[in-house]
Amino acid sequence: MVVVGVVAAAIVSFVISAVLYATPPVAALVSRTSTPRPGVGVPVQMLFVLLRGLLAATVLALLLVAGDRHGVAAGAVLGAIVAILPVTILAGAVVHENVPIPTALVHMTDWVLKLVISGVVLGLFI
Repeated sequence: MVVVGVVAAAIVSFVISAVLYATPPVAALVSRTSTPRPGVGVPVQMLFVLLRGLLAATVLALLLVAGDRHGVAAGAVLGAIVAILPVTILAGAVVHENVPIPTALVHMTDWVLKLVISGVVLGLFI
């Protein structure tokens, strides 16, 4: 059941990102403040988003199993704790790389939502 949970969490994570970044104000902000990598088409980018979701869900699942934690609440708490990592990395990008704060907030929101909700989804299976 853990593998099913990981796949389900990755799919939900992908949908969360797709909905967030397709929201007109967010799409407009990101298109103004971000530069896509040349030569990397949208299908490759979408595959990469899905693979990152699989990797993140796998890490969360491994931590839940290793810690002998089960259920939705444990998954949500673990997701929230792990979400501290991308938030600190993106805060560093604002300070050290001059990433615009609104853009960083969008990416932070994306990662916090994905990790917490992925934890919840995994909690349904673990």
